Amino acid sequence: MKKLKMVNNYTIKTTYYDRKMDEKLLTQINERFPWIISYVKSHNCLDFQTGNDPKTNRSWFSIYRGTGRILTFRSHSGKVNEICDVAEAYKELMQPDFFRNPTPDQFDTYLAKIASMEKFKRYYEDTEEVHNEGYYQTLIGRRYTFEVKDSDDFILFDKELVIGFKTKDIKDEWNKEIVDQQTLKIEQLRKTYNGTLPEEIKPEYGEFDFLGLNTNGDILIMELKQNDPTKTALSPIQTSYYYLQFQKLAREDDKLYQRIKAMIEQKIDYGLIGSNYKNKIPLKLSGRIIPCVIVGEDNRLSETICERYRFIRDLFLPEMKAYTYIREEGTLVTSEKLETE
Repeated sequence: MKKLKMVNNYTIKTTYYDRKMDEKLLTQINERFPWIISYVKSHNCLDFQTGNDPKTNRSWFSIYRGTGRILTFRSHSGKVNEICDVAEAYKELMQPDFFRNPTPDQFDTYLAKIASMEKFKRYYEDTEEVHNEGYYQTLIGRRYTFEVKDSDDFILFDKELVIGFKTKDIKDEWNKEIVDQQTLKIEQLRKTYNGTLPEEIKPEYGEFDFLGLNTNGDILIMELKQNDPTKTALSPIQTSYYYLQFQKLAREDDKLYQRIKAMIEQKIDYGLIGSNYKNKIPLKLSGRIIPCVIVGEDNRLSETICERYRFIRDLFLPEMKAYTYIREEGTLVTSEKLETE
């Protein structure tokens, strides 16, 4: 009989979601680069993205500028890579030694070069007045992790994630019922909606933008759509796919809460989530999943887009919440135009 693979003290049967990093990786980062966490936190354009893939025994600790990954530390099977990984486009900016052993002064130079180059602006901002999605991803990501306030009800504990599968065949089979359900609703949408819709509407999607947890034990699935009208209107379809996926995962994985709790506690211990949330971690998951969309400024949303969004929301996810944000602060507030009929 073929044994199922044991990883991180549990068995991968079909799916997995465990993004707690290898402690050896974090220990080496703290020993070799004790300045790096405080450096990122002191630069508003930077944020963290961390993760783990138990199927391949890999962990990573990345620094992002908007949606651009500018530095990554990795480990594999408990062994920490000596060279810091980075996207190829960024390697040209600095000497190889920087990516092996960066210093704060060198990082200042690195950031200045990135900010000055046109080809990197699409990951963060076009001009001083027009920001891209990466800007808001960083703004909101920082606000609800290490900048979380005592008055906040929730934190963001993961971003840009996917549910893992042992094999592609298992993934396709596991998702089939969800994709079929999405496809049927898309067909219903085309039959019942009188307005204009895109020629192609996908029934399945890739990465979740944000996962959050509130003090009630509710999971928050948050999709960031900034100021893209078409994506805003269709966001209930994408979020519905994630909602159904996570709902199924929660039913099947009786250790999900323990893994999420361990991820949050690890991030609090290393300063990636504010310590004031430690006493607010719920004792268990409630079983409730709250789907949300985060959009740009309300005044940029036309009545047509709002009407289309509400129609699609009512068909796919009637319980979906819509938020916008306070500029330069990142605090989420209810989107009055999308929530009000």
